Amino acid sequence: MPGLRRQGRTCALQLLYQTEIAGGPCAGDMTAEAIERFWNGLDASRKARAFAMQLYDVTHAHLPAIDALIAANLEHWSLSRLSVIVRNLLRMAVAEMVHVRDVAHPVVIDEAIELARTFEGDEAARFVNGVLDRIWRVAGEAGSPTVEFPPASG
Repeated sequence: MPGLRRQGRTCALQLLYQTEIAGGPCAGDMTAEAIERFWNGLDASRKARAFAMQLYDVTHAHLPAIDALIAANLEHWSLSRLSVIVRNLLRMAVAEMVHVRDVAHPVVIDEAIELARTFEGDEAARFVNGVLDRIWRVAGEAGSPTVEFPPASG
């Protein structure tokens, strides 16, 4: 059985995926009813759900800045060319590394690599590793001035 954080990340990724497939670029427009239906279909602890919702909410709150940071660190790719899974996995990992910051960045990167491997395979895992490593070098541990997130709305 996966740990609380891994379970939460997996659920958050699935929720981000579902949101984008249902209505656009991870727009955060899922209704409370749709989110409740999502959770009804999963066996996840209350703490894993809370962590998943934290990642989901933070990702949405800072989506334009996150997408800009990812796009600036893609080589020979555009954000729109990435699979929905990889795009949302990168978004979620960047949100956790730069905004949540309660877990060391190597752990976040390793977890993202494992999720990429699980959902998309080894090639995606290598790609995610390279992009997140590049982003971390730009963002830095102290939260470099090049990474500015606007205040969360709401």
